[in-house]
Amino acid sequence: MKKLPIGLLTVMLCGLLAGCSGNGGPQQNAETKAPEAMTEAKQQAEANPTTEAAAAEAAKGQETAKPETVKLRVAYHPNFGGNNLYITAEKNGFFEEEGLIVEPVKFTAGPQEIAAMVAGDVDIGYIGHGATFLAVQRQVNVFLTEFLGNGDELLTYKESGITSLEDLKGKTIATAPGTSGETVLKLALEKAGLSRDDVRIVNMDAAGMVAAIVAKKVDACTLWPPQTSEVRKTMGEENVVRLTTIGDFRDQFAFPGHWVVTPKYMDAHPDVMVRFSRAMLKAMDYRKEHPEETAENVAEFIDAPLDGVVAEMNDIDLFDADYCYQVMTDKTAAKWYDALQNLYVQDGKVEKTVPVEEWFCPQFAKEAYESLHK
Repeated sequence: MKKLPIGLLTVMLCGLLAGCSGNGGPQQNAETKAPEAMTEAKQQAEANPTTEAAAAEAAKGQETAKPETVKLRVAYHPNFGGNNLYITAEKNGFFEEEGLIVEPVKFTAGPQEIAAMVAGDVDIGYIGHGATFLAVQRQVNVFLTEFLGNGDELLTYKESGITSLEDLKGKTIATAPGTSGETVLKLALEKAGLSRDDVRIVNMDAAGMVAAIVAKKVDACTLWPPQTSEVRKTMGEENVVRLTTIGDFRDQFAFPGHWVVTPKYMDAHPDVMVRFSRAMLKAMDYRKEHPEETAENVAEFIDAPLDGVVAEMNDIDLFDADYCYQVMTDKTAAKWYDALQNLYVQDGKVEKTVPVEEWFCPQFAKEAYESLHK
């Protein structure tokens, strides 16, 4: 990912922090208390030299004390974007370093995942941009942005006779409501000067769309990895036509992948939010230095062909920790999300926009990053 110029005014973050912190902004944890404990130990040692060694040992113990172990249920998606940070953090012990025991829970779409989070069945999860309208509705908060996506596609096949977006008029198109695929369809129709009334839209989940397009029961569909690779493998690369991708609209919108949490969990567990964010930032930098290993771990985890995983990885603009910190603290990401929520209003997913700082919460990533760069 091409980096933006450094030299950021971090005071710009204050407005974001105020609205998103609620009653649960980052609180002082064991690590931030360690310097105080060391100072007290030093004062006691100076007052009583005979206890200097014991005091020093006690201070050292507090400094290196492991955080309290916390179990987390974390939602992932079975594609590269949806789990690569999780599996990287897990494989390299970054969660363990933070005292986190993570139970991965599989989902194939954001809306169902967020419903589980609201019900209390999942604590933290990954979603793509398609379900981010649920954050605007205040069901979840975005707290960590990790990449910009290009992988969602509007696909057809040669026998359909469709060679351009304009050819979609009167055709049957499958899409999954509330997903990034539906966003691709909306933008594609607008680009072609068509409305939803000009086509026949059928709602399906990802598996249903794969079956429908392969059987040629629909004329086109909107899919994302790994299902896009599955369609090409089944139908043959030469028989699949890509009409457009989400990346074709980057001049209008950025489409981030990110991690979300319910306001209730966030407010109740600010320390866990920082620890989880720190593990993920470590994973971002490891991923940058070890892309092949990352792809292999993802392929093994989701039991998918390595070449398909690599193709998806190369189709995503991945962040390292520095760039993540930069865009989350200089309002770049906030502008992405503000543009997205305006898109959701146009599409009828939300009635009106709300201040981004109410649901975009960068304070945990900020604290985590700065704790790693003291």
